[in-house]
Amino acid sequence: MSWITNLLIGLFAWSPKPPPAPAPAPAPAEIRSEALVVVADGIGGFDLCGRALARVIKASGLSYTTRVVRWGHGVGRWYADLSNAANCDARADEVAETVRLHHDAHPGEPIFLVGKSGGCAVIVKVLERLSGSGVVVERVVLLAPALSPGYDLTKALGSVRRDVSVFWSPLDVIILGAGTRIFGTSDRVWCSGAGRVGFLRPKAGTDDPARVAAYKKLRQIRWSPRMSSTGYLGGHLGPDSPRFLKKYVVPLLRVEPPPEC
Repeated sequence: MSWITNLLIGLFAWSPKPPPAPAPAPAPAEIRSEALVVVADGIGGFDLCGRALARVIKASGLSYTTRVVRWGHGVGRWYADLSNAANCDARADEVAETVRLHHDAHPGEPIFLVGKSGGCAVIVKVLERLSGSGVVVERVVLLAPALSPGYDLTKALGSVRRDVSVFWSPLDVIILGAGTRIFGTSDRVWCSGAGRVGFLRPKAGTDDPARVAAYKKLRQIRWSPRMSSTGYLGGHLGPDSPRFLKKYVVPLLRVEPPPEC
């Protein structure tokens, strides 16, 4: 009977072999390159947008070099940042040289420029200084620019391969409405900033055809209520939100076509 006993013990002791554990999902691969992102933040020296964007870029798996430009006069010196055009010009010279050196060291790698509020003046002037140098920036993003709506972007647009994407909001009534009417825009015009009303486009048939052609690279994106879910409620500080930067700005820092906004 021992064989019967052994059979019963074997039957009751047997259990199906557990399936192998699934292999862990691979981590998202980083996009490795020598791409450069230069960020010029708003006036006042707090660099909220620049620091947030640097973190979001890294979290998105883009192993780009991100440089946040310290172009102003220091924390709290907002009026000096806004009104000192000579300082803006000098800092633009320095950033343009940084861009040229990076281009020479890494030819063919994309370069992106991002400006917020008063920092948009620095970025636009950088583009103007790159004109004719052989350095072409991949794409530029301007968030709530404190330039005047009539600022001539023709020369700057000539230094961009794809487009200049401008985010503006009619709800930016305190900083780029009353503020720039009282204290002036970065280019020293006393009016609503382009970040509140958008840049004026030249008119075909009446303006210089070359200028009209250049403005085809200007892509203006008006604030919409659906952006509120990212923390951008239409005010001046909204574009500093990491959720907004992740959804709307980081996709523009890729070579693929930009998503519809």
